[in-house]
Order: sequence, then structure tokens, then C-alpha cells
Amino acid sequence: MASAPENCKCILCGSEAQKQTDPATVTVFYACPVCGRFEIQLPLDAPEVDFDFNHLGSYLLYNKFPDNILEPRYYTNRDKEWCDKWKRKYDEGDRTHGRPVHLSKEIVENWYPSTFAEKIDKIILFLDDRIKHVGEKVALGKEELYSALFVDRFDYSTGKRINRDAQLISAQSHYMLSCLEQKGYIEQGKGDQWFDKDGLLKLSLTPEGYSRVDILQKNSANGRNAFVAMQFGDETKPVREAIREGIQKAGYIAIFIDEVQHNDYITPELLKYIKNSRFVVVDLTDKNNGAYFEEGYAMGLGKDVIQICRNDVRLHFDVAQKNTIMWKDENDIIEKLANRIKATID
Repeated sequence: MASAPENCKCILCGSEAQKQTDPATVTVFYACPVCGRFEIQLPLDAPEVDFDFNHLGSYLLYNKFPDNILEPRYYTNRDKEWCDKWKRKYDEGDRTHGRPVHLSKEIVENWYPSTFAEKIDKIILFLDDRIKHVGEKVALGKEELYSALFVDRFDYSTGKRINRDAQLISAQSHYMLSCLEQKGYIEQGKGDQWFDKDGLLKLSLTPEGYSRVDILQKNSANGRNAFVAMQFGDETKPVREAIREGIQKAGYIAIFIDEVQHNDYITPELLKYIKNSRFVVVDLTDKNNGAYFEEGYAMGLGKDVIQICRNDVRLHFDVAQKNTIMWKDENDIIEKLANRIKATID
């Protein structure tokens, strides 16, 4: 039986948070104002939990779900099958576990920016999202700012996870802020100190910063995301994972809408992911109406669309003329899809 919620320091960012433990399943559930709601099976300091805390903290800030009582989603490192089971139960009316979203080290590392320039661009887009009106300032607390700036709170150089000194963490955040300021992307309030007496940083984007945002949003299709349209369900899990592996093998990140948005109908959020993806992969095996719609929308935007289909399925005449990867089993998908991406997208 899970314990009652208790006040604590978030193990990732250090914010005042709440946690709830369940000894029976060895899980800890956190509700943090910076990291959002997330659950870890096994204590976070257990060797079996191999997340890089620096990367995980930033991932959760940038991707956390809305903080309101109507939002049922939360992240968990429980296995995919457990998450799928409780998603179905939630949709059927069982609210025992909310609506879990599977999170793994691989997902976090694929999202985490691999270059300094990518970090700067993500920070700019984060600030633009937080500033409601052009010219206004946003106030950020230190814990939130550290995650937003990709500051390393932990040192892994010895092979163990060690808390970094507070002065080193502060110095790194100042360095990131100075870089943003030197590039002309941000400006702080009057005064020589980044943080005020309440520990808040107030800054705004400059015209140069907004210009950079415009460029990033315009060129978002040049990123590494690939949207996948297909039938979701237990029976399609092997196909789903083969598609994911094929996309990753080609150097891209597979985006499945049920991992980022749980609504079961076409929403502006879903269309945004298609618009911001480099290309779209559509599995037509199950003749899913949603997949056909998403393919049509992507084609209307001028996106590259890669069709795949099991080789014993007859394609609809509207798409049958398009060069399609026909697969016999899931192993077929990985190599064929990776090779097609490398040949036609890169």
C-alpha cells in the first residue's frame, strides 16, 4: 500500500516537492513544481536506474504535462506493457493509476541536445513559450532556470553520481546566461546581478532573440523528429518498435502521438507534431483512417512521407502508386526503413 504524500526535496532539481512511496512495488512518485509529476520504479539512487539525472531533469521540465487536476498523465519508468495496460484501464474509467506515459533512458537521451548550439536554440524556444506577450519579462526561480539552461547538477566523471558544488552550478548558469546575452538574444532587468533578492531571474527576449525564434520555428522541419502514423494497440507493438528502431538507426527520433498526447481524436497538438517533424512514416497495414488523414495532412504540407505496409495487404488505390516499403515481418522493417530514410531524407 502506498504511503501518504510527504514533503521532500525533489531528487532531480532540489525544489520543494511531494513524494509518495509504495514499498510493495518499490516505486516513488514525485510531484514537483519544476519537474512535474513522475514515478520511478526502484529508488532513483539505485544502480538499476541508469538515467543521467542532468538530462532527466531538463527533459522533465521541457516536456512536463500541464499542472492541473484535469491532467491525468505522468511519466514513469515502468515497462511499456504496464503503461499500456493502465492507459487502457484509464480510458475505460479506472482512474487508479492516472494515465502513465512510459519514459526510458533511451527516450531522454534521444531528446537531449547533443551540441551546445542545440542547447541555446532549445533555451530560446523555451523562453518564447514562457513569455506570454512580446516584450514582457519572465521570472524564473533558480531550480527551474538550471533545468532550462541544461546546467549539470551532478558529476559523473568518476563513474559515480556526485552532487556538484553549488558555486560550480551557479557559475555554469551564469556562463549560459552570458552566452545568451552576448549573442543578443536576452536582456535582464536593471542591475548587475542576474538574480534578485528573492532568488528570481527576470529577463526578456530581445528583437534578435525573437528573430532567432522565427528562424527556428520556420526551419523546424530540418530537425530530427519523425512523426509515425499507424494503428496503436497490443497487436501492433512489434511493428511499432521495429519502426522506432529503424528511424533511430537512421539518426532520427520517432514521435508516436500517444507518447506525447493522449487525446483519441485529431487535435491541433497532433497536427503541430506533424508540422514540426522532418518527415512522416505511415504504416498502412491496418488501413487506419487516422493514419490516412495524417498522411494526407503531411503531404499537403509538402512533407516527405514514407509508406510501409505488410506485403499481404492490398493498398487503397489512392496511395497504391506511391513507392511503398512492403514488409514480411518486423525484422524487415528495421533495415528497409533505415535505408529508405538515409537514401531519401538525409
